[in-house]
Amino acid sequence: AFGRSLTEPEAIFAVCEKLHEPLRVAADHGVKLLLEPHGRLTDSIEATERILETCDSEALALNLDTGNVWLGGCDPADYVKTFGPLIEHVHWKDMPAELEASRGTIHGNGMAVIPLGTGAVGIREVYDALVAVGFDGHTTLEVAGDEAVLASRDYLIGLGAA
Repeated sequence: AFGRSLTEPEAIFAVCEKLHEPLRVAADHGVKLLLEPHGRLTDSIEATERILETCDSEALALNLDTGNVWLGGCDPADYVKTFGPLIEHVHWKDMPAELEASRGTIHGNGMAVIPLGTGAVGIREVYDALVAVGFDGHTTLEVAGDEAVLASRDYLIGLGAA
């Protein structure tokens, strides 16, 4: 597959090269592009830091996907503690404990099939970390099924979300 033979520095260069023009246009229009954890680079705190440093653009921020970053092997609460002010949107999803053994080998998952708070991601810790860094952006439930969506909404409200 394309890019898999690149070293990490080469891959970061390639990502930043591809983002250069979109980031310039975004900056010109006063909007931001949000990176989402969805691969070997963006699922890593260290690699994400290098992308942000290399791109060096006020137009680049982050979309935290709680399930994706956990699946990729990163602790979502640590991600928040590291990047707090740069997180502008959150995709909420929890992952079943049986995926624990696959962490670090799966990069991205479209929708959760379990309600928030019933899996292994540590949603309460992520929520608390977001509160601690003053997050006040938008969030999205990436949860499939009416019952799971409603239970997830209730879980977040129980944590203190408005």
